[in-house]
Amino acid sequence: MFEAKVKIECKNPDLIKKSLEPDIKNDEQSETEIKAEKDGIEIKIKSKKLSYLKAIINSYLSLVSMLIEVDKNA
Repeated sequence: MFEAKVKIECKNPDLIKKSLEPDIKNDEQSETEIKAEKDGIEIKIKSKKLSYLKAIINSYLSLVSMLIEVDKNA
């Protein structure tokens, strides 16, 4: 099993976490956990396939980037 932990600094980690929770899909191929911390969020991903892990990381990075940008402009 492949694993990755991504920490991203943001101003409203609880809001980012709440926004991402509907996109979490855990199944027999992958498992994702998101935690809100004081200064950002932490995303832990486990996957049986490296290509899935890469795709999930890229998806979450894109989503978080967009959410941070929207939060800046709100």
